Amino acid sequence: MNQILRENLKYILAVLLVWAITFPWVLQNKDTLLADLTLYYNSLFGYPNPAITRELVAKGDSILEGRKEGDSNFIAKISNFILNEENSKSVVLPLDLHLMEKSCLYFRSKEHVEEVFLELTWREKAMEWGSPLFQKISSPDELTLGPNPKDYWNSHIESVLEALDYYKRAMRFSGPDFTVPKRIESVSWAVCRPAEILLAYKTHMMETENYVLHLLEKEEKLPSGLTDIQKRSIALSVIKRSGYEDVSPNDYLESLLRQILLTGMKSFSPKEMDSVYERILYFVGNNEREYLKFRFRRGELFYQLGAEDPVYYKKGILEFREAANIKLASEDEDVNLPALLVHQFESILRESQCYHKLGENKKALAILDSLQPKLRNVDERSVGGTKLQIMQTYRETKRSVLRKLNRFEEADEIPLSQ
Repeated sequence: MNQILRENLKYILAVLLVWAITFPWVLQNKDTLLADLTLYYNSLFGYPNPAITRELVAKGDSILEGRKEGDSNFIAKISNFILNEENSKSVVLPLDLHLMEKSCLYFRSKEHVEEVFLELTWREKAMEWGSPLFQKISSPDELTLGPNPKDYWNSHIESVLEALDYYKRAMRFSGPDFTVPKRIESVSWAVCRPAEILLAYKTHMMETENYVLHLLEKEEKLPSGLTDIQKRSIALSVIKRSGYEDVSPNDYLESLLRQILLTGMKSFSPKEMDSVYERILYFVGNNEREYLKFRFRRGELFYQLGAEDPVYYKKGILEFREAANIKLASEDEDVNLPALLVHQFESILRESQCYHKLGENKKALAILDSLQPKLRNVDERSVGGTKLQIMQTYRETKRSVLRKLNRFEEADEIPLSQ
């Protein structure tokens, strides 16, 4: 063995050297490389391939359906379970994904609680863990006890994970088909794997774009020499105008929105999260109210990231400034003007906070002073009551800015609460 290593040492060192040089690039571009690899793999079987997709989804569905159904003997066992709780651990109750999800959430909320305190009381089983699946096996006057959450979840986890595996394999061939990510979401909550849902919607987003680019290249409608950003812009334009019948702009937009809803601001890398916001803003550009809302949320992303890199505060200023431009949206006949004014006030307030974080307190104070005449927009009954959180943030920010400017007496005059 040592002799073999000595004879091939130069080749081993060469491979290690090449890997050390290319590893940072591979790590930075892993998503693109995986997407290209998936496309190549899929092309060997035809892409997308609805037949393979349907077959894999059907296999996953059949596993779940098999867990939900049972013959008369199975129903009899369930009856025995209800009548004799001591035998509960030897009986498998029918699958209910909502109950599994509830079990997952229950134990996540109790993760630091001693095991002895996790056992449910009779009342909790009766009142909080019932399921329509169990109603048919008891008389109308009989109170049906629900399952032990931990035992119930463990009894189905392997089967549901197997179904999830088939759904994930189906994504390799599904292209822009929205059925598969929805299936993945339906079971991932039940098995305590929300990350799988996020990955599914991100994959659907990428697969839809790649599918459109694939068709454009096939039809020779894609100019050569384009950058990745230019290609993505073309793909988004085609998706938005429904350029292909099998590509739904609504499904694509839902994938984008689900990624934002499913994750906290720090669950994505800044680059990933920002790219999703860019796509959303492109799609909602013709709806000013939605456009302003997502510019504000993008500004909030940059504000949070500013703690790690101050350059994001500067980006946040631009986003909040754009979000505060309500002129076009206010011309809409159906617009809720009081709510829009609250949005404007909060956007300007957040802009001042960005300047405050950057140490530009004079600019921050000028912006805060400009908000003084607009306080009525968030402090009168016309907007549905005082916006206490916004008012509190305004006071705290102004107090902090004044202290940074050594204007302590003015800062102390601002009430802590109102």
